[in-house]
Amino acid sequence: MWTRGFISLCCVVFVIGLITGPVHLFFPVYVENVMGENPLFAGILRTIPIALGGLTALIGGTLSDRFGRKPTLLIGMTGAVVIGGLFTTQIPLLIFGFLCYEGIASGLKTAGGQSYLISSVTSERLGFATGLYFISRTLGSALGNAIAGEVISQYGYTDFGNTAIIFTCLVFIGACFLLPRVKQNDINPLRRKQSILKSTLNIEKYIDLCKRYQIQMLIGLRVFPTYYWGTVNLLMPILINQLGGEKATGYYGMLSLLFAFICQFVTGRICDNVGHRLPAFVTNILVTLMASALIVYHDSLFALEFFGILGTGAAWALSTTIPRFINEFTDAHEKGHGVGITHLAWSTGFLLGYLFSGILVIISVKIPFIVAGLFLLCSTYITYKLWHTSTH
Repeated sequence: MWTRGFISLCCVVFVIGLITGPVHLFFPVYVENVMGENPLFAGILRTIPIALGGLTALIGGTLSDRFGRKPTLLIGMTGAVVIGGLFTTQIPLLIFGFLCYEGIASGLKTAGGQSYLISSVTSERLGFATGLYFISRTLGSALGNAIAGEVISQYGYTDFGNTAIIFTCLVFIGACFLLPRVKQNDINPLRRKQSILKSTLNIEKYIDLCKRYQIQMLIGLRVFPTYYWGTVNLLMPILINQLGGEKATGYYGMLSLLFAFICQFVTGRICDNVGHRLPAFVTNILVTLMASALIVYHDSLFALEFFGILGTGAAWALSTTIPRFINEFTDAHEKGHGVGITHLAWSTGFLLGYLFSGILVIISVKIPFIVAGLFLLCSTYITYKLWHTSTH
């Protein structure tokens, strides 16, 4: 498992998380405090870019299967290079442009990165490797959140944004040389040429995947919990910043992701020993309970941080099971397509949660968390059904 490819991938993902994590964490705060807009404005700005990320994940899955995991991942990394630009301007159209490009690139990065992961380790160690893969990003984001909270409070958003751009440019150059190519099934040269001339999307393959009952359940397992994740990504930084300030927001982001790191590691090991279906069911229940707690204790800084941290850990633990589901439900030549379709589902859930929470919070802070809880009940049913069918 400890190949050069896997270790290099984890290093790259760590650094990407170091930059993109705090930018996304503080974006709603930036919109409210610097631009003077409400959460709905932040939700609107991110809606189309999130959708673009889901669509390009489909293209990324095809590109990854046909032309290579590394090139797809590298193209996706360019989104991290520009994301720091969000904090260097207050022009909505320019911010929207940065978000759109980062959204497009994120789909390719996800498809390339997860298919690179699946191709670089054996299936017997995929659960543990998946945990480390997500942990790398989690630790990067956690460290980045703490640094960003300090830097922004002392020097402002612009200095942080400019530093992020320079740093990620250097990382991208390094990744071009350090990441090795991974082995994958050879593709007939004629088929490769046809794929270039005709399409990189390969809609027929995705339609075929969506006809499978197991893939349909997997899509639901990505859409419903991620609605909750979109909700907390928009509202938690705003609510914590209102009660505790930017430093408290940064350290909340750090602590929640450090706890998520532990949950991912433990979940990955459990998946390797007992399978991934029962852990998916248990972690989904835990996320649902945390969403319910936020309905009641949304006006307490301690309670927000406490239940937010627990919910983040449970949500990331649930995500750790997804690559194993993809590996189980897809054949060797369609792993990239499996990543693509599930990332589109993830983007759909995140988009819905981010946008509708921005609308619903205008009515009441409780309502977005109530709706998220209802979505989580749907995914709890799916995980129960997957676990129940695996025992027969």
